[in-house]
Amino acid sequence: MSNALNIPTTIQWPDGIDEHVFLNEYWQKKPLLLRQAFPGFDTPLPADELAGLSLEEDTTPRLITRNTDGHYELEHGPFNEDRFSTLGASDWSLLVTDVEKHIPELSAYLTPFSFLPSWRIDDLMISYAPVGASVGAHIDEYDVFLLQASGNRRWSIDSQSDQPRNFVEDSTLKLIESFNATDSWELEPGDMLYLPPGVGHHGVASAEPCTTWSIGFRAPAISDVVIRLSELITEELPPARYTDGKLLSAVPGEITQDALDRFRQLWQDTISVDDSQFASLVARMITETGVAENIPEEELTNNSSAPELTLYKAPFTQMAWYGASSKKPDEPVSLFVNGDLFYCSQALAIALCGNYPVTLPDDLNNADSALISQLQELGCLLSA
Repeated sequence: MSNALNIPTTIQWPDGIDEHVFLNEYWQKKPLLLRQAFPGFDTPLPADELAGLSLEEDTTPRLITRNTDGHYELEHGPFNEDRFSTLGASDWSLLVTDVEKHIPELSAYLTPFSFLPSWRIDDLMISYAPVGASVGAHIDEYDVFLLQASGNRRWSIDSQSDQPRNFVEDSTLKLIESFNATDSWELEPGDMLYLPPGVGHHGVASAEPCTTWSIGFRAPAISDVVIRLSELITEELPPARYTDGKLLSAVPGEITQDALDRFRQLWQDTISVDDSQFASLVARMITETGVAENIPEEELTNNSSAPELTLYKAPFTQMAWYGASSKKPDEPVSLFVNGDLFYCSQALAIALCGNYPVTLPDDLNNADSALISQLQELGCLLSA
């Protein structure tokens, strides 16, 4: 990876806009173009290195090509080098997800977005497209910042997200069948476009091949929330069963009102949890991950003098915390790491949930130091 000369720490907002204005007027409401959000941005990951990353076994890249009929086709990687030699000069795009997890140094580029909930950040996806290439007009069901990293890309959007849309049938991509642009812009390196969920957009590489960084903020679907919270609740239930109330002579097949009432009460009693229990359920759900255990053993460093080390979160590790509003300043907060509960100071929780590298507080207590070592042993923290 090329050495970055200048890693941005803040977003350069347009005149009259700052973080407060953005959160109140744009976040999850309407698009915003940010010219030179990161002035002088110089991508640390050239296109050839991105292609090299897509060859590695533990990556999940995608290749989107356009056939002679004009239809887009999706192919999942990882790929082999020969695959790229079969591609033409246009009509294909390479997308690599979770780049910051495979190249942890790139997590530092997420620092400017730390004013947003860190547990909402899904990943840094980087795409490459030769001149004229596109993935088609589509919508995303999540918030995304589209940062132009190299070359130029022309973005067109349909800001009328409340209008009904038809999608291309028999396509693995959620492509819009009839896309009517309301706005178009040419983005250069350092320019960035924010899009809330549901806004149709279409990007085409122009003038020269380009790379675009997509910083995505996903939110779980309501159905997934209900299912997972229900599963977590059932894990703690005793092995009891439904019981009848006072029975009268039954009519064949009838579900009586008394039975319905008893089922309703059973349901309400089951989901009735106090604030602390509910917070734990939500924290477990949003930090769960099934891939943190796949960190190669040679990458782990176990050292009891953890506070003196340069630390960063292991790839795919999720962290979040809660408890400060109801606790005294010196009381520990609840820290959830990959769905598991730990306790630490608020200062350490904030540091661990930040970006690369972890900046540890100066006044670590013994419990905090012990937790750092424990998280290293578990492979959730790596040291450099």
